[in-house]
Amino acid sequence: MQDIAQYLEDRTLILLSNREPYEHVHADGLVEVRQPPGGLVSALDPTMRATHGTWVAWGSGSADADMSDSDGRVMVPPANPEYSLRRVFLDDEEVNGYYLGFSNAVLWPLCHMLVQHFEYRDGYWDRYRDVNEKFARAVAAEVDRAEKRPIVWIQDYHFALAADLIRSRSTPILIHQFWHIPFPPSDILRLLPSDVSDSLLRGMLGNDLIEFQTERYALSFLGCVSEFITDADTDADNRVIHYSGRSIEVGVFPISIDVEKYEQLAFEPESLARVERLRGLHACGGRQVGLSVDRVDYTKGIPERLRALTQLWEQYPEMRERFTMLVVATPSRSELASYRHLEEEMVSTVQQINDRFKTENWEPIVLIHKNVSAEVLAGAYRAADICLVSSLQDGMNLVAKEFVACQVDEKGVLVLSRFTGAAEDIDGAILINPFNIDGFVDGIRRALEMSESERRIRMQRMRTQLRSLTIFDWLASILSRTRDIIAARTEATSQA
Repeated sequence: MQDIAQYLEDRTLILLSNREPYEHVHADGLVEVRQPPGGLVSALDPTMRATHGTWVAWGSGSADADMSDSDGRVMVPPANPEYSLRRVFLDDEEVNGYYLGFSNAVLWPLCHMLVQHFEYRDGYWDRYRDVNEKFARAVAAEVDRAEKRPIVWIQDYHFALAADLIRSRSTPILIHQFWHIPFPPSDILRLLPSDVSDSLLRGMLGNDLIEFQTERYALSFLGCVSEFITDADTDADNRVIHYSGRSIEVGVFPISIDVEKYEQLAFEPESLARVERLRGLHACGGRQVGLSVDRVDYTKGIPERLRALTQLWEQYPEMRERFTMLVVATPSRSELASYRHLEEEMVSTVQQINDRFKTENWEPIVLIHKNVSAEVLAGAYRAADICLVSSLQDGMNLVAKEFVACQVDEKGVLVLSRFTGAAEDIDGAILINPFNIDGFVDGIRRALEMSESERRIRMQRMRTQLRSLTIFDWLASILSRTRDIIAARTEATSQA
């Protein structure tokens, strides 16, 4: 792993994210410490340890308040404290309005351009604005108490207003933001009330650097600013916006995974045992194993995938008993009606498919409807002959990269939606359009019938690409850009 701390030099990193890196929870009369899963935490936690910075996040654990001081601060990791976690606590009304409401019933469907799920409410916007102010005050307090010149890094769509609010309250040396999900074109953003879209864009322009997954998303943002913020001067060719006496850079930084970690997990004896067990159960008699891994989310194209599988087995009877599909579907945001309905539809459709096509010795789909650890997933990724990723829109989709990393035997085929950021970042997958069911079916057939030599050539190419672009390379590229921006501004000031 690279020495990421070198890019920060003698500066403090103050990180703002919705999810916290450690949470305290009550369990069986005791307090347990849990580290939420995800590549972001695994990438940034070592950086925060090395730089002794401050991570500001929502204190969502049931025992978080008990384990924090009066300002919500606690040193982490608990066993060897090296940096400060500043927790911001939210009441039920704030969670419902800011998180479930505006973040996930308004911005999430809007940014993924699935407007049938878009549900704007004035109350959602009020809570989102109030909570962004609450987090901005906490970040500003950490900026003021930092011993070194602080850099503020904001994560994702939960905090579109935060940069400008922080800038109005404190003076960090630089503020930047990574937008993990797609950014919509202006015709979609127009669905918001004009004052709301104006506030969101101006809030984001409080940054000095805004980072997107792909050039398409960056250009969408630049187009929205050009159309809606008339007092901003947008230079799309150089991806620079001149606004309020400042220059804001817009960059493209596709996120990745900890490749070495997933490779190691795939090589573990426990993973090999899982591979043998899964293939023994589902790949006997020359069958193949298909795999999909998703949160239950309408952006992931789960109904479209099930329709494609239905059509495959219906239209091509010879494909029955040819492979077994493992569908790993982690429950998600079940407080929202659209997610509950999707979950019910998924379970019902899987049952219908199995009832229709199963034989005495074969069940088409095995539904694993629960949280699955990275260790277990690594074995499933390694065991799979094909992996289906059918997102309707996706900022990146790290499942595709996890599958490639765990394919240490180089025999699997990735069938990947062209509407993922990963499709622009991975060369070697079979690209499909999940809205075109006929094409999707053809993609699955092509993957199943691909020769061993072509599988190996494609997977080797994808694995080579992936090793050169890990999450630590992503992190280094962003932090080196911030260092260069600071250096250029310092030089310009000295020459003035």
